[in-house]
Amino acid sequence: MAQYNYHRQSIASYLQRLYNDGLKKSIYLNDTQVQILLERIGIFKFKGYLYAFKPHIQDYSIDEVFVLFFFDKYLSRLLMDMTSSIETKLKSALIESSYKQLNSLPRTHPLKDNPFFYLIQSCYVNPNPKLIGPSVNNWKNMLPMATVSERYIHYGRYYQSQYDFASNKVKYLDSLATIPLQDSINYPPFHYFVEGSVLGTIIYLIKHLQINNVSIMPHVARKFGIANPRIDFIPYLERLNEVRNRAAHRERLFNRSYRSVTRLGKYRKLSQGIRDHGFMDVYLFLSFMMDLIDNYADFQQFKHEEIERLFEDFVEDYYIQKDSMYLTKKFKKDLCEKMRNFILRGMQ
Repeated sequence: MAQYNYHRQSIASYLQRLYNDGLKKSIYLNDTQVQILLERIGIFKFKGYLYAFKPHIQDYSIDEVFVLFFFDKYLSRLLMDMTSSIETKLKSALIESSYKQLNSLPRTHPLKDNPFFYLIQSCYVNPNPKLIGPSVNNWKNMLPMATVSERYIHYGRYYQSQYDFASNKVKYLDSLATIPLQDSINYPPFHYFVEGSVLGTIIYLIKHLQINNVSIMPHVARKFGIANPRIDFIPYLERLNEVRNRAAHRERLFNRSYRSVTRLGKYRKLSQGIRDHGFMDVYLFLSFMMDLIDNYADFQQFKHEEIERLFEDFVEDYYIQKDSMYLTKKFKKDLCEKMRNFILRGMQ
């Protein structure tokens, strides 16, 4: 393995080197605007998008690299919205399935209608369950609120100002073996905890929770039309988390490889002939998870109505126009078409 040698470079010297290598200068932005945009983006992140044009860099301009970056930024916002919608559906299915199972227990069962069941060790498939991170830390004990200036109090603040875990623990968890608990946390009922949890915690609960030795995961999976949860649904959840993390951290999206999943039902029919690691498959996968693909006859219709529509919305997006110093509003129709085809190839 070679040793890394750091070479400090300024924005100006880096740009000059790119121009010396054959990258054309901007047609729509002046030199100062180009430098400002590159400072905002950062050289390291910019290189990831520049690399997509190699080894034919001389055939492109810096405008096209910027357009590629801003399209990906637009894409990250869209993916955050899609994954958030799926997360909401997961939370709803998890709460509904869990309480339905609790309600079905005999009247004398210690878990019957117990909203703190998720803190009981036997309610997990794995032998050493733990709940850690922001999903738990959000429920740290707080001093009673002397005055409340908000017109509407967030449910977390409301709960913590009204209830204490000590008394709930006596009522619901007395003599039951619990998972490791922190004294500083005012653990809420399950539905409160789920609504305030991050996606990683939701996936953990879906994969590991059980009630009276009945796993919760199959019940949640069926809400998404998946009958074999261990083989099919776990990879779906892992891919969902992968896409969410990449979008949240503004990683490159359009031409990356993603983990594959087993294609099922209409998703399988529509995805025939497309690469199972590419972005087009990811977009179709997210649409399937949101139950939005039944009206499409084939992938070409889905591609025309959904994927290609992304480019029209991207060009018209006010926030992207402003963020790009109106580059996306200025560039000509032929450049737009050229970049559209370039991005579509990367998505496949």
